Amino acid sequence: ELTILQNLGYCHKDFHSGNILLNKHQTSYVSDFGLAGPADKQNSNDKIYGVLPYIAPEVLNGELYTFASDIYSFGVIMAELSTGNPPFYDRKHDVSLSLDICNGLRPEFGKGTPEFYKKLAYRCMNADPNQRPTSKELWDVKIQPIPSTVLKLPGLIPYDLGPKTRF
Repeated sequence: ELTILQNLGYCHKDFHSGNILLNKHQTSYVSDFGLAGPADKQNSNDKIYGVLPYIAPEVLNGELYTFASDIYSFGVIMAELSTGNPPFYDRKHDVSLSLDICNGLRPEFGKGTPEFYKKLAYRCMNADPNQRPTSKELWDVKIQPIPSTVLKLPGLIPYDLGPKTRF
């Protein structure tokens, strides 16, 4: 869904695990587009918003939200899925954490997380937004199945879209 959003020229700007819904078939949906907006219609007076651990370091440094900022958030979500815990759940979400993120602090991964998965997540969380993969590149990645003992989903909200309705 990030690819669709970005193809429309929009940044989500508040992408975190609480904005991912999961139906009974384990299909995920991105939600809460309240802060989403056109990538080309921002100004430097825009405030920083979102959930701190998911905010890209360049945004914390005062730069504008970009497609790459959403990709950074995706990488943080990948780390969260491997641990079953929100990123930096054991720290205050304050200026100190912001500075640490800007200085390269990234979430940890759970024991047994495959290397290819960590490498992809670290690419997403690269300090240089130009080095992050695009949403299309992520879509095209053929991720090998990850054992359920490694991948944890407690941060995702089970959500049943219910039967399809015809209008």
